[in-house]
Amino acid sequence: MSRFLRNAALAALTVAAAGAVASAASAQSYGRLVVFGDSLSDNGNLYAATFNTQPTSPPYFQGRFSNGAVFTELLGFNAGRSAAGASVTGSINYAYGGARTDSSAFPPGMRNQLLAYTGAGGTFGANDLVSILGGANNIFQGLPAAGASPNPTGAIAPVISAAAADMTFLVNSIAAAGAGTILVGNIPSLGNAPAFRGTPAAPLAEFAGTSFNSALLAGLMTTAAARPGTNIILFDVYKVGAALTANPGGFGLTNVTDACFNGFTVCATPNTYLFWDGVHPTAAGHQLIARLANDYLYYGDIGAQSTVQAETGFRQREDLLDLASEGMSGRDAWQAGTQLTFGAIADSVETDARGSVAASDTTGWGGRVGLDHVMSPNARFGLAGTYRTAEVEAGAMTFDVKTYAFDVYGGWRSGGHFINATVGGSVDHYDDIVRLTSLAPIVHTGETRGGSIGGRLQGGMWFDMGGIALSPRVAVNYVSTEVNGYIEQGPAAQYAYEDRTVQAASGEVSLRAEGGGDDMSFFVEGGYRDNFGDSSDAVRTGITANPAQILARDIEDPFGGSLIASAGVEADLGPVRMTLGYRGRFGDSANSHVGALTFRLPLQ
Repeated sequence: MSRFLRNAALAALTVAAAGAVASAASAQSYGRLVVFGDSLSDNGNLYAATFNTQPTSPPYFQGRFSNGAVFTELLGFNAGRSAAGASVTGSINYAYGGARTDSSAFPPGMRNQLLAYTGAGGTFGANDLVSILGGANNIFQGLPAAGASPNPTGAIAPVISAAAADMTFLVNSIAAAGAGTILVGNIPSLGNAPAFRGTPAAPLAEFAGTSFNSALLAGLMTTAAARPGTNIILFDVYKVGAALTANPGGFGLTNVTDACFNGFTVCATPNTYLFWDGVHPTAAGHQLIARLANDYLYYGDIGAQSTVQAETGFRQREDLLDLASEGMSGRDAWQAGTQLTFGAIADSVETDARGSVAASDTTGWGGRVGLDHVMSPNARFGLAGTYRTAEVEAGAMTFDVKTYAFDVYGGWRSGGHFINATVGGSVDHYDDIVRLTSLAPIVHTGETRGGSIGGRLQGGMWFDMGGIALSPRVAVNYVSTEVNGYIEQGPAAQYAYEDRTVQAASGEVSLRAEGGGDDMSFFVEGGYRDNFGDSSDAVRTGITANPAQILARDIEDPFGGSLIASAGVEADLGPVRMTLGYRGRFGDSANSHVGALTFRLPLQ
């Protein structure tokens, strides 16, 4: 809970500082914005076209159908008004309040909006973001006749079908013209809008809105399959409505049912209302819509944060290989017999931000038990089982990892020379995954499973230097970690993460020194490790039940070439031999620290 509260506070501060919640730091960027739609997107076109008369401003804000900027103005672009002659080469807004989806003359229907744009020389490019939202006005105008008919739902069906067909036509035309990304909004809950709530028309309005949304999704899925060159993202405004009304205080609201402006007077606290008038959001409502839009627009980069899951499993597998190898590479001669080994592990990792991946912190602990058998002064083998748990804070994502591991190791030595090998595997449970969405305090949750396998081969020699023994050594490692794909649960953009494998081979050189007596000794070691083969998968993120494409992000290894350092002491405690050790790794973008306390109890 404390992790969630810290992340929630950070998100709230970020939103306050950004004002319009544009995701400026995201690497998933767009060159410009082109807008087609109705009053939810209109930044003053109808106002300019009606000689500053519609809507009446004030109380409406400078021609917007709200008391402030609309959501398309809060996405990080300065889109000019088409009615004011804005250039079609830059960001531009063609949306008109009252517009239908069709070819209506005035306000210009959305088909005519597109014709006006292309007729003025407007084109679409791969780096363009196009926002399309409409259909509500078709329904509003069709409800009276449908409601008065003997079969209201049957009467409104052609209106719904035609509006959804218009939207599909627009999306297909714009995709065919080369637009890189199209954000297509659906209709929020009409039955819960103040204009309909509690009236006989509410059920039919709700039916019409949800039916339109279903038809729109079906059309977009078909279009997306036919236009793979364009990323068509369904912006599901409807789905989040229940979360807003269930917890208005979490979003800074006190009233989510009534209109602030009733046609005559304005409420005292507009920014605490969700609705400005009977169907339009307040400025605060538009800010929430914009934040939700960012959760959809930047899903590829936001989803890349999940890389920390596989990286955690990978690092933990490396730790256990290192621990097994270290136990076989000391200076002391091997004494024949079998020992029970048991102990505890504690670790922490700090990772810097890497592009779209935020900084992360991991803390964990574990227990280890095993059997170690020395066959002769030259041969030794053993096995160990380990349980580890870790808590990870990774930007807007937190999760826990529980690892169940098994390792087998063996070694050979002759004189001052030694060689050892370890192989092992882990089952990893990624539980309590929480992503703080762009629409804080909404969080999405999930869980998944994974596994890791790996091996380590180490060789070296010892030199006695008069009280201090030195050992140069080399090692090679291979680790492969797989995390199963999963789907988040929650009302914002519901990310679907694909299976991912992180695997790499690394080489290591180090120098170890040991000193002390029979009852107590110490060791220190320093070296360098780097990957020489990395075939890790990119992070691949989509949005479930959405035509949005699966986006891939290649993630930089947080360690890269890294220094390694270890130190510890060993002591005889009667029949038990105790080892207390530390191993650190200091990389380009990450540092890790592992401490282990191990006891060895002879069984014969």
